[in-house]
Amino acid sequence: MINLISTATLLAVTALVSAAPKGKWFDSIGIIMSENEDFWLTAQQPAYQALIAQGVLATNYFGLSHVSEQNYAAIITGVLDPNIYRGDATTPANLNITYPTILDQLKANGLTYKQYTESYPGGCYLPDMYPDDPVNALYYKRHSPFNMISNLRGTPECSSAIGTYDDFANDVAKGTLPNYFWIIPNDLHNTHTADKDPNPFVDADPWTAAEGPKWVAAAQKANALFINTWDESRCDNTTKYPCGTHLDQQIATILWGPMVPKNTTNNKYWNHFSIARTVEDNWGLKPLATADANATAFDFLLANPSAGNPSAGNPLPSGSGGGSTSGNGTSGDQAHSAATLVKASMSLGLMGMVAGLLGVLPNVVSF
Repeated sequence: MINLISTATLLAVTALVSAAPKGKWFDSIGIIMSENEDFWLTAQQPAYQALIAQGVLATNYFGLSHVSEQNYAAIITGVLDPNIYRGDATTPANLNITYPTILDQLKANGLTYKQYTESYPGGCYLPDMYPDDPVNALYYKRHSPFNMISNLRGTPECSSAIGTYDDFANDVAKGTLPNYFWIIPNDLHNTHTADKDPNPFVDADPWTAAEGPKWVAAAQKANALFINTWDESRCDNTTKYPCGTHLDQQIATILWGPMVPKNTTNNKYWNHFSIARTVEDNWGLKPLATADANATAFDFLLANPSAGNPSAGNPLPSGSGGGSTSGNGTSGDQAHSAATLVKASMSLGLMGMVAGLLGVLPNVVSF
């Protein structure tokens, strides 16, 4: 009898352990970061128009800094750090994030993460570029946020958390796409070639046209929200890149997934801190800093937004039946609470139960 009870309990606990924590709006989120391009030009490109047809184009979204790496770091730390810098003739390089990141929050709550990095050699590569030659380099650490995290770089976890882009297709096929992930295109496919060619999309557009359908299919399979955004605008009101009639730091941001209405636009104001806030709101994580705490999440954009606006700290009372309205006037339904129940079950002493079972059944359980 004791063995039967123990085995039944073990099976129940194993089912809970294997169940990935569900989110309020999505179960995975993928961030695809491109480089240095203005909203108006990006929105005209065929490959990106195809992605817009699958989701929402945010028409009032802004970058934070004209130093690329600071935008990447801001999304994962909630901090716009002026000390993060790739270096130049007068200022030493500093690509070391030494303070808490969203990865710390995710890990503490049983959530998984990974970076899929194109043209990255793998193996927790440490130099600032690959190949280690500024003329031919395709991968840059300054465009690779996970590689800037000091307590991750060089550790045993590094090789599994920072993968190559080939790992993305493998994880999708196996159904092991993590809860939080980045896709980092190489320096040809991220529109960073704008300085080298009159058409900044000469490489990015055909690559995105080929990969975009895979991203859309992955979003459906994993109940994932995908976000393709740019780090900053090309125009910066300097002599070389005047903004003219366009807004400095206005960048295209395209969102798609089964929870996002298709072929729409949204004019709500967002910036890079909104991505961090959306992740935090989706899984009930504590904000990392003041900027992401004060940011507005993408809750009104989603087809099934929460009742009320958690970003404003003013949710509607439970059972009020209220919904949210996206920027295109589409009414959303009240969010389901099953994900909250799953997460609560895992947090209320689940690890204690596992530890107890290990003592009762030392020859049955192995991790």
